[in-house]
Amino acid sequence: MDVYANYGITIPNGKYAGEVTTTCPQCSHTRKKKTDKCLSINLDKRVWRCNHCDWRGNLKTEIEKKVYVRPIWRNKTELSTNLVKWFEKRGITQKTLLDAKISEGLEFMPQSQKECNTVQFNYFKDDILINVKYRTADKHFKLHKDSELIFYNLDGIKDQRECYIVEGEIDVLSFMQAGIKNVVSVPNGANLNTNNLGYLDNCIDYFANMDLIHLAVDNDIAGRKLREELAERFGKYRTDYIEFDGFKDANDCLKEKGINGIIEAIGKPIKFPLEGIFTINDISNEIDDMYANGLDRGLDLKIDGFDLTIAKGYITTVTGIPSHGKSDWLDNMCLHARMNGNWSGAFYSPENKPTQLHFSKMARKLIGKYWDGSNRINDVELRLAKEYLDKKMWFLKPEKDFKLTSILNMVRELQQRYGIDYFVIDAWNKLEHKDNDTYTVGKNLDELGMFCEDNHIHSFLVAHPTKMPKENGIYEVPTLYNIAGSSNFYNKTDNGICVYRDFNKGITTIYRQKIKFDHWGTEGFSEYTYDIPSKRYYRDGIPDTTNWINKLQVQPTIDFNPLPINNNFLTISNEEDPF
Repeated sequence: MDVYANYGITIPNGKYAGEVTTTCPQCSHTRKKKTDKCLSINLDKRVWRCNHCDWRGNLKTEIEKKVYVRPIWRNKTELSTNLVKWFEKRGITQKTLLDAKISEGLEFMPQSQKECNTVQFNYFKDDILINVKYRTADKHFKLHKDSELIFYNLDGIKDQRECYIVEGEIDVLSFMQAGIKNVVSVPNGANLNTNNLGYLDNCIDYFANMDLIHLAVDNDIAGRKLREELAERFGKYRTDYIEFDGFKDANDCLKEKGINGIIEAIGKPIKFPLEGIFTINDISNEIDDMYANGLDRGLDLKIDGFDLTIAKGYITTVTGIPSHGKSDWLDNMCLHARMNGNWSGAFYSPENKPTQLHFSKMARKLIGKYWDGSNRINDVELRLAKEYLDKKMWFLKPEKDFKLTSILNMVRELQQRYGIDYFVIDAWNKLEHKDNDTYTVGKNLDELGMFCEDNHIHSFLVAHPTKMPKENGIYEVPTLYNIAGSSNFYNKTDNGICVYRDFNKGITTIYRQKIKFDHWGTEGFSEYTYDIPSKRYYRDGIPDTTNWINKLQVQPTIDFNPLPINNNFLTISNEEDPF
């Protein structure tokens, strides 16, 4: 049997063949949208690949059936007085211990390298002893060597249509004390890094006909992670979860509130929110915040006549006929984002090479002088421009892999390390594409859009149109629908811009062809005169020759509100187990 759980992979409930998607154990827990199903699995070929981090793997073609060792059941249920009293302190009576077939005896424990007296939790399946968990007075644990991993109290849910899952054997006993028999425990607790659910595969038939599964695991970080993984495996449509009124687990609740505490908790199950589905009440706080603070109008670039703001989480596509100034106008937008929002960004721009030439273009815009000639940028201004853009603009130059996913991985690293606000892909045709059909383009743009949303970052995408027709020697103005490859460039982008230059008139027109929300701006166009030496755009009069760094630089502000000192200290109990 293929056990994907050994790799931390959770297969959707009821899926045994074909292709499925699920969360990635390598990267999903680090992402903003942790439930994104980015891991693609071919169950027939037994291979997988993460579309986010590119983690790949496969199961061996032949997996030997493991031979398990079964412990010997001696039906030794006589318990010491000390052990009985210890359980009584936890609200669990001797009758419950006997019903659960708890035993006691000597066992060699590797942690202490000697025989110790242990309490023994016996794992049965169809009334056959399958495994034993041993627990010592100093809280050392071990399972019976080479025995099969199964749920504890598995026979308690046989032929049931509803059951509870807890995180420890003592929690099972707590439920049993309250009269609830259809409860099982995972055999090895919860792990913050990974939860190997291989034992579920050994018991899956017991859950096949369950209508409802209540997850009552520990209310801590590791427990909540286990809860999510179990819910994904069983299906959230038939699972809910139990919380014990602020207590960590069922036994803590039993000790403090008695049987009624358990009964009260299970009487208030909590449904998992359906992925991608929510009500108005679910987003009530977000609505109130938007009402109080207004709509997110994005960053105003403060470009004269350019009625479009830029918001994080979205895509702006820039198109235009070759040599009409797409990249140059985009540089202009990015510089204004730096000046008016202190935004920083990354450039994958093979068409703007070498990088020092790309910098020279932006330096001319910033300073308002030329790179050479009589009005040349001086040494002080050059240093000022370098300092102003350093650690605010990064340039990507992959050595071999030019796929979209690889570029996005580089951007993600930059954002996690430096908190960048945008990135530029200039141009789309410089990425490595397997195909350029409508389906592939749409899929890639979906990946780009999801990345922007998940990472709260803006993407500027430069895309070339197909060869445009001419009339009287003048090209038609391209639209997003004219971009080579697919109409998806209009359908799947949020903002669309076309840069069109009339070389005879010396006029550059910026067409705002698509704006997703009306509070971001208006569709239309703006005309600019382009000053080639300084690479600046202006609408009326003469070019602006001021030093933008001195004139417009916005210094970041720091709101210093020191966090209150936490004087709560964790107290550790020195209570000793008497058995």
